[in-house]
Amino acid sequence: MFNEVKLFKGLMRPSTYFYQLRESEILKDYYKKLMLLALISMLVFGLNGSFGWGSVPLSKEFIELSPLDIEIHKFYFLAGRLLLGILYTAIILFIPALLFWTVSDAEFKKLVVLQGITLIVLLIEKFTYLPLLTFLSINWYSSPFALGAISQTLSNNEWLKYFLGSISLFKVWAMVLQYMGLRWLSDKTRTVVLLWVLFINLLFWSITAFLAYIDFSILV
Repeated sequence: MFNEVKLFKGLMRPSTYFYQLRESEILKDYYKKLMLLALISMLVFGLNGSFGWGSVPLSKEFIELSPLDIEIHKFYFLAGRLLLGILYTAIILFIPALLFWTVSDAEFKKLVVLQGITLIVLLIEKFTYLPLLTFLSINWYSSPFALGAISQTLSNNEWLKYFLGSISLFKVWAMVLQYMGLRWLSDKTRTVVLLWVLFINLLFWSITAFLAYIDFSILV
């Protein structure tokens, strides 16, 4: 059975699409859609970078540079953000898919498609960071869609602030899609799927918090 990879259909009608994905033998336009996701991710990261997202560590150096050197640094910074968009796409698509694949009987390519759908949600979240930072001066960990703002009123712990800031409505949306997809694509019980989805996401949130905690801001 042929099934065209329709990521936005999976986003809007997940149950129907995951059923069709499970029954598919050949995934049409699989690699084209992965390339499209990489391009969209580059666009989001590049757009955020053009507005200065992630440039705080460099801003101190600009004071000592000539106008030409500043423009060169800006170019390299933007190029780095574009490459980071590709890296982010690869990490989100393949690492969770590989981890899910090790504990399920689902096909790896179908798990990558599932992650492609969740990647769209995560890119939407990253896009929301732009107006929050540009117009309201709100950092990602203080987003009104996340728990970071609440944690800052309860504790001064920096790591906890970043960790809870990583937990947002968008992340929950992505988790729901992962759970639904794995339930359709594998024969594992609800409990096993739920625990594995929680584990993967807790791992990613912890890594994100650690990178932010050590001020590795270019990757956050």
